[in-house]
Amino acid sequence: MNRIHGVWPTILALAITTTNAFAQDSPLFSGPMIGHTTESSSSVWMYAPKDSTLELTFAEAAASNKKTAATFSAVPNPAGNLAGVPYTVTLKKLKPLTKYDYQVKVDGKSEAAYQGSFQTAPATAKGSKFRVAVTSCMKFGEPQDSWDLLLAENPDLHVTLGDTHYSDTTDPTKQWKHHLRYRAVPQFAAVLRSTPNYAMWDDHDYGPNNSDGTALGKENSLLGWNQVWANPNTGTDETPGAFFKFSWGEVDFFMLDGRYHRSPDDAPDDDKKRMLGDAQFAWLIEGLKNSHAKFKVIASGSTLADSKNDGWRIYTFSRHRLFDAIAEHNISGVLYMSGDIHRSRVWTHPESDRVGYPLIEVISSGVANSATLSYATVDFDTTADDPSVQVRIVHGDGEIHADKTWKLSDLTPQK
Repeated sequence: MNRIHGVWPTILALAITTTNAFAQDSPLFSGPMIGHTTESSSSVWMYAPKDSTLELTFAEAAASNKKTAATFSAVPNPAGNLAGVPYTVTLKKLKPLTKYDYQVKVDGKSEAAYQGSFQTAPATAKGSKFRVAVTSCMKFGEPQDSWDLLLAENPDLHVTLGDTHYSDTTDPTKQWKHHLRYRAVPQFAAVLRSTPNYAMWDDHDYGPNNSDGTALGKENSLLGWNQVWANPNTGTDETPGAFFKFSWGEVDFFMLDGRYHRSPDDAPDDDKKRMLGDAQFAWLIEGLKNSHAKFKVIASGSTLADSKNDGWRIYTFSRHRLFDAIAEHNISGVLYMSGDIHRSRVWTHPESDRVGYPLIEVISSGVANSATLSYATVDFDTTADDPSVQVRIVHGDGEIHADKTWKLSDLTPQK
């Protein structure tokens, strides 16, 4: 096995000046976190006491003497008995593929942990090289060293696919307390403040274990989720849910909500059983058909085949409908990413003949809740005549347990 190489980052410990995050259910400060980022903008999220004044100054890393200020706006209290509220600000008129340094002040005071840097996305529809870190299954109280390894690899963005905490409830107050407690973990906080983050839930942060569209209070889970992550707008005007799309260079990411509209796992495995619901499925296929990206990533918490009790494996109609639609519309460059099962691997689905080319699944599960403490990195290169994607599975000891590369021509229907 290979071992990853790189410069280990300096991890800034999260400074909580008014409360001990590990002793209290609800820290008074959390963040900053870099969220949805484009070639010209970036969203920054923070949680602070009510009626705080938050200001962010930022500048190009190469020209830090010229700073610009932006003020956060408070979002309505997500849960009635929390001490603070989330704040967000969107930085605009940024340059593509440019690194920015920033510093947040709360009521005029700054802390070392309230500063960081991030890089904007490459220009749309232009060739680029970038690295995606993929994680899931993040648990408080477990070893967190894999976040240090991940950050040392300098990912351009971080995609996390569920079980970002284990509250196992739709009660927003309890969910928020779990989010805030975990975000006070120094290693995780360092990733949040220095890398654009995109998140999709799975069962343990949506509701109870193996929960589905019948979960009582799911609308409260959705409200809280949208406030605690700085994702793009989720769902559609007609269809609620946590699903959304974003682009990074010449790669489109379709983040699927496999819980809000899901049929129960124990429902008969027939043509009435749904993983996504018909409206979300139509949204996905329309997006794939209209995409001009080289690669199209479909990402969700549920695995395609590895889970025998809570994944696409027991949703035969939904799985086949997805595979057949990709083939019918001649959609090239599709990869699938998932989490959930507390182990990581990359493989080719045995029903790939329905798609017309190898359907690759990247499973990244257990960055802080597994025996291997593993995660995945996915490197896209769309600068070549035949663009490529390289997938590595990295364990918490630094060993690389898989390293595979595919060309776009490999993931294109053969005429």
